[in-house]
Parts: sequence; C-alpha cells; structure tokens
Amino acid sequence: MLISGNAEPALDRLNPNHIILATDFSARCDRAQDRAVQLAIEWNATLTAVHALSDIGLTTPPSLREAYRTAAMRNAGLLRQELASTEGLRSSVVVEEGPVEAVILAAVAKERAELIVAGIGRTGPLAQVLIGSNATALARTSPVPLLVVKKKVLHTDARIAVATDLSDSSKPALRLALQWFSLRYLTLFHAFDPPYRGWVDDRAPFDRQFEASAIAQCRSFVQDVAGENLDANFDIIVRCGDPVTWLRVLSNEADFNLVVAGTHGRTGLMQILLGSVASRVVNEVPSDVLVVPSRPH
Repeated sequence: MLISGNAEPALDRLNPNHIILATDFSARCDRAQDRAVQLAIEWNATLTAVHALSDIGLTTPPSLREAYRTAAMRNAGLLRQELASTEGLRSSVVVEEGPVEAVILAAVAKERAELIVAGIGRTGPLAQVLIGSNATALARTSPVPLLVVKKKVLHTDARIAVATDLSDSSKPALRLALQWFSLRYLTLFHAFDPPYRGWVDDRAPFDRQFEASAIAQCRSFVQDVAGENLDANFDIIVRCGDPVTWLRVLSNEADFNLVVAGTHGRTGLMQILLGSVASRVVNEVPSDVLVVPSRPH
C-alpha cells in the first residue's frame, strides 16, 4: 500500500562538508567519481579522492612495485588536473600504501569527512568481487555513511526510499535522509512477515490485517524521528515478503534512485545487511545504496 504525503514544509538541510571518493583510477569508478563531484558541488563540500596501494606486497618484485607506484602517481596527477578544472569544486587526490579499508578510514579521520563514495563496475558475479569485501568492511567499521554508486549522475532530489525495520537502530538512516535530502522525495519502506502465514488458507485478509498494523507502526516510527508536523508529509510503502525482492521491484516500478538503509536492526534486511543480504542489495537493487551507521563506532 502507498500512502501519499502533502506539500513539503521548511527543513534545515545539514549536508556533508567533506566527501571521500574511493577510487582505483579505473573506468569502473567513473560513475562514483561523477556522483561525488556532483554532490560536492551541490553541497559546497570539499572532495578528496583516495587511492590505496593495496597490491604491493613483500613478495612482489621491486621492479613491479615501483612500476605500480609510478602508474598510481601518474593516474593521481591526471585525476588531480581533471578535478582542478571542474568549476566550483574544491578537491585533492591522495595516494597511500596499505589495505583499502585502512587507507580510506584514515582519510576520513584526517579530513573529518562525513561521507564515503564508492563505485561498482557492473551487476553479476564480477560485481561481488569488485565491491564485496571492501564495501562490506567499510560499512561495518566506517563511522560515516557509505554511498555505493551504480546509476549515472542524477539530481540529489530524485526519489529516495528509506528502508526500515522500525527498530531504534534504524532511526539514524531516516534522520540522515531528512538532513541530506528533500522531504518532498522521501518514501519510507517497510517489509513485514506475518507469523503463521503459511498455515492460513485465505492469505489476502490475513495480510491486510498485518498491513494496516504495519502502516500504523510506520506512522509512529516517523513521528518519533521527524515529529508530528512532518508525519503527514511522508510517503509510506509496506509490503509482505522479502525486503530485498521488494526493493528491487520498487526501484523499478516507483523509479527510486537511492535506497537508504542502516547497518543494524532487529529483523530482516537491517539485521543482516552486512552479511549475505548486503551482496543482494548491491547486486539486485538497481538503485544506488547509502549505508548509514546505526550507532557510533
């Protein structure tokens, strides 16, 4: 069921002041780079592109290690020139040796950044290799949100779904969406799984009963986070079944460009977002995904 909202009231927009772009200098990072530049300009934020020399090991011949460093520095110089030529953008490019996660989080701490932007090359098995362990590790340990980019550049006021299991630990995702994006384009999404549904012969009225309860719970959740004045301005979508499947369907049907989700929760998607469901969200949901830390690290 979809409940439509009203006109948007005035809201304070508290956007990031510093953005970190994780890049390997390859073409598969182009969309993430474009999105990071777009957001930095729209939000008047500083952008730092970070590359980790993570493949240099002690067993690698010295000549290959030096060639790797030389290529990275050359690519960094080219990117530095490219970003410097972008009007209205404050930027820098950093190359450090070490594991991807450690290098990126060190840059986040040093720059006091509030957002990490990373890319994914394509869908399918290769995508899991490209984004898999690095994105999952970052989402587990990062004190700031991680944006996984798959779509081409879009306006930041495109349609956004905030996925929630209605737990307290999923509230930060909704709060951040309210701070960074226009309420006019926000939709709260919740998937429910009625108990004993498999034992019911006529499931339609059974599902409707739980659907009505889920909508009421969503309204209460919104009021707790946003207040009663904003409650009526939210679109709410509830569905019975697997949350990832519905997010994939709704991203196409409702044309969602971004799914915002927390890293912890009590059930379903939020509880295991950083496990197998993380790969499903990244690979099956066609929209970008913004993973929001549910509690401070």
